[in-house]
Amino acid sequence: MMDRAKSLLLSESAFYAAAVNSVVDQEKHYSATSSFSATNNRREGLTRRYSSFDLSTTTHNENVINVAKSFLSTSCPELLAVLESHPDHKSAQDRLVKIGRNINATLRYSHEVTERAERGDVLHPGIWSTEEEEEIGNEVDRKMKGDASFQLLVRQCSNLAKMLASSSSSSSNDGTMKCPTVRYGRTEIQMPIVSLGCMRFQQSWNRGGKPIKSPDQIEKECQDNLVNIIKHALHCGVNHIETAQGYGCSELQIGLALKQLFEEGVCQREDLIIQTKGGISSSTTKSDYKSSILQQIERLGVGYLDLFSVHGLNTEDHYNWLFNHGDKGNLIDALKELQKEGKIRHIGFSTHAPAHIIKKAIESDVFDYLNMHYHFVGSYTASGDGTAVEGNEENIRLAQKHDMGIFIISPYDKGGRLYAPSNLSREIMLPDLEPMEYGSLWLWNHGAHTIVCGAARPSDLDEPVLAAIRSTTVAAKEDLQVVSRRIQERKERVLGKDWAESWHVGLPNYTQSEQRGFQIGNIVWLYNTILVYGMLDFAKDRYGTLTGNAKNWDVNKTWKENVFANPGFNWMPGCSYDESYDYTSELKDVPEQNLPRVLGAMEFVHKWCAAQDASSKEEKKVADEGEEATTIPLEYQTAYDMRPWTAFPER
Repeated sequence: MMDRAKSLLLSESAFYAAAVNSVVDQEKHYSATSSFSATNNRREGLTRRYSSFDLSTTTHNENVINVAKSFLSTSCPELLAVLESHPDHKSAQDRLVKIGRNINATLRYSHEVTERAERGDVLHPGIWSTEEEEEIGNEVDRKMKGDASFQLLVRQCSNLAKMLASSSSSSSNDGTMKCPTVRYGRTEIQMPIVSLGCMRFQQSWNRGGKPIKSPDQIEKECQDNLVNIIKHALHCGVNHIETAQGYGCSELQIGLALKQLFEEGVCQREDLIIQTKGGISSSTTKSDYKSSILQQIERLGVGYLDLFSVHGLNTEDHYNWLFNHGDKGNLIDALKELQKEGKIRHIGFSTHAPAHIIKKAIESDVFDYLNMHYHFVGSYTASGDGTAVEGNEENIRLAQKHDMGIFIISPYDKGGRLYAPSNLSREIMLPDLEPMEYGSLWLWNHGAHTIVCGAARPSDLDEPVLAAIRSTTVAAKEDLQVVSRRIQERKERVLGKDWAESWHVGLPNYTQSEQRGFQIGNIVWLYNTILVYGMLDFAKDRYGTLTGNAKNWDVNKTWKENVFANPGFNWMPGCSYDESYDYTSELKDVPEQNLPRVLGAMEFVHKWCAAQDASSKEEKKVADEGEEATTIPLEYQTAYDMRPWTAFPER
C-alpha cells in the first residue's frame, strides 16, 4: 500500500503528475486551494497581505477533486471505491477536496523551496538556519520528504476507507475503528477522547436578523447535514455531544435530530453523553438560572443532562455571582438543586479566564470537570499568565489533583488553526504527522481526557477520530516524541533557550493592566508562535480581537466599566499594543535581560498583525502608488484549508 505513493516524486517528470494531469487549468494548479497570488513571472516572488483561504467560493474544488481521484486511483483505490459508493455524496466530495488540498500543499511547497534555492533568494531572517535551508531546498531531499509525506497521507486514507466501509455497509462498526474512551475524572463517565462540539453546524448564531426559534424556520439542507454529523459521530464511537444556550439554534436543532435518531432506532438516550452550557450575568437570579436550564433540557428533549457547565466563568465577578450573589441567590445553588432533582448529573464550568481565576474555581472543589484552553502552542487567552509555569499548565495539574474531568476547548482552531496550518508548521511536523494529529496526540499525552471537534460537516470528524484510534499505538507515541523533540530544538534555536523558558516572567495580561487593559503576555506569546510555527494567520485572528478591544477602550471609564461594556471582552480579553504608550509601569516585574526583547516582540506583532490589516481600498492605493508591499514569507503562508465550504452559521 505505502509503496504505491512512492512513484509520485521519484522523477522530475512525475513530480507533478498526480495533480497537474487532472487539473483542467494548469496555470491555476497552485492557487486551486488558496488565495495565493503570484506575479506573471513566478521568479519575481509572492506578495500577499493575508494568506487565509477565500471560503466564499468553491471555484477550484472540482480541480482538487480531480487531483485526489488521480492520487487515490493508484495509491489507495479502496478509499476511492468507498467514496464513489458512499450514500452521503456531499460528504464524499468534501473528503476528496481535503485530500486534493493536502496533495497540492505538499507539491506547492516543494516546488517553491526548490525554485527559491535555485534563485539563491535571501530568506526572511530567522526562519531557517543556513544548513536547514540547504536541506529544504535540495531537490533530492525534497523528493524523499515528499515521498514520506505522501505515505503518511496514504496511511490516513487507508484507515479512513476502513472506517467508512463499516459505516456504509449493513454491518455495524465492530469497534476496531472506534474512538477510545477514558474515565472522565470523578464523574466516572467513560468518555470518548474526541467529543462532538456543536457550535459550527447550526443554521444561525441568532445574533442578528431574524432569530431561528422554531422548527419551521430551519432549512432542510442544514438539518440533514447536522443529522449526518451526529450519525457519523455515533458510528465512530463519539457519543459525547457538547453544545450551549449561546450557540444560537444549536440546542433546538440537536433536539430535533435526537428525536429523529431515537425514532429510527439509531441510538437511545442512555447511549449518549449530553452536555450543554448556560451563561450568567450580574442580573441573573437563582430562580432565573434554574428556569433557563430547564428550558434548555426541554429544547434538547433529553429529560436530563449528563453534564452541565457554567458557560464563561471568565472573571472574578462570574465567580462571585456563583458563590456570593447576595439577594439574587448564589447561582451555584440552582445547579445543586437541579442535581438533586435528577436533571443534572455532573456540574462543571467552561472558561476563557486568566489562569488565576481558573485556579480559584478548581480549588472551590465544587466542579466535577472543566472546559478550558491548553494546547501545544499555548493556552490561548491565558497564554503569558503564570509564574513558575506558563499559561494553564498548573491548572491541568491542579484539575488532576482534584480528579476532575478535563475537556480541551478548540484544539484545532484556538490551538493554532491546525485545520489551516502554515507551511512552516507542516514542514516541522512532516513526514511523521500532520499538525492536527500532532496537536491531538500532544493533548492526550498532557492530561486531556477529551478534546472537542467543532464539526461543520461529517468529514471534519475523520482526522480527529483516526488520530484517536491510532493514539494507543507505539508508533503514534514514537511519532509524537520525534516531532516534539524537533519542535523543542527549533524553539531553542529560534528563540534561545533562556527566552524560551523565561519569556513570560513578569508579563501582565489585562487583569494586571489597570489603566489600559493591555494583554502583554498574550502579545509576546503570539510573537513566539509566529517565529516558531509560522502561525501568522492564527496570530492575526487573536490580535484582531485585541485591536478591536483597544478601539473601544474609553480612558475616561474605570477598568471594570471597560471590561463589562462589551459582552465579548471577557471571552476574548485584552487590548493591543500602543506604540505611543510608556510601558514602564506595566513591565516593572520583567527581568532586565528580557525587557528589550519584550518591547521588540510587541512591535513585531503589531507590525505583522495590525499594520497590514488595512481595507482593500487602502491596500489597492498602496499597490497603485507603487509603495513597497510587505511580503509574507512562504513559510508563514497557509498550506491548505480543510474547510471545503463555509459553515452554515458563518454564512
